Amino acid sequence: MTYLALDLSKRRTGFAAWQRGDARPVYGHWVLGSEYASQGETFARLHEKMAELRAVVKFQNIYLEQPIHPASLTGQTNIDTLRVLSGLAAHVHSFAAAVGIRQIVEVNIATWRRHFLGKMPRATKTAQLKRMALERCRQIGFTPRFDDEAEAIGILDFALDFHEHVTPPWRAQEVLRPALGVA
Repeated sequence: MTYLALDLSKRRTGFAAWQRGDARPVYGHWVLGSEYASQGETFARLHEKMAELRAVVKFQNIYLEQPIHPASLTGQTNIDTLRVLSGLAAHVHSFAAAVGIRQIVEVNIATWRRHFLGKMPRATKTAQLKRMALERCRQIGFTPRFDDEAEAIGILDFALDFHEHVTPPWRAQEVLRPALGVA
């Protein structure tokens, strides 16, 4: 089985793909559009990038972060961002249907972060959580360049453990460390 995790964003979508038997996931990011790109161009680019990745890594399961709920709009997030994120998620579902992938799961951001980072105080800022995802990835031997890549790894780690009941090699070989968050 091969798994794909996505941290969707127009600016930089993080991905992490892992196949049973591999020591490490393949991870990186895609820039889907600039501030001037239309939503249609952004969605088409997502399909293109997923097809390119699937030609190399035959993933059969997709996990992605749930789009932001409208009631949760805060800070830099606006209704246009919400539309793009919801559209990207819809296009992941569309891509999966087009290539015959039946296993696609949207995971809650707070749930995967709590699993990957540890329990956080309620007032923890998004920027701090993103830095912590980068730090956590470095702890387990990965060197993501951007927080989007780190968050895709976090989503993959959560999906494998919680949904698939698989202990990936990077977890099996990990020495006990205190959680990044507070108890």
